[in-house]
Amino acid sequence: MIDRRRLGWGPWVFVAMFAVILAANGIMMAFAFTSWTGLETLGAYDKGIAYNRTLEAARAQRALGWQVESEIVSTGGQGVRIEITLRDSQGAAVRPDRVRARLIRPTHSGHDTTVTLAKRAAGRYGADLVLPLRGQWDLLILAEHPGGVYQARRRVVIE
Repeated sequence: MIDRRRLGWGPWVFVAMFAVILAANGIMMAFAFTSWTGLETLGAYDKGIAYNRTLEAARAQRALGWQVESEIVSTGGQGVRIEITLRDSQGAAVRPDRVRARLIRPTHSGHDTTVTLAKRAAGRYGADLVLPLRGQWDLLILAEHPGGVYQARRRVVIE
């Protein structure tokens, strides 16, 4: 004969086990929902399809042999001055049609800034702007020329 008093706790072990699993899943879901920064790649599918064109553009850009120097100087408060120097493979000044700088905040969305740089001298372009935050930024330099767009990327720290 089976003693029902000794087997009465058996079903409660299963209930407790599932309660622990549900609690752990709930905690993990709470961390996932509260820690997401909102950063994502826009148009990831289209960028994936255009990958071969991107590789070809990178090869063409390397063939140009341009040299890019960038300098970012604090002008007080949240203000900064961006200075870009563009030279070709022989060291001569490059004169693109338009030069833009895009500052991308790698850890927070909604703070990215794009500015068109004014010509300061032969091969030298610059602009003053105000950034919403200090810290690390990705500086993307876009120089439009008849053959396409030359791109250079730098990680900079704004103090």
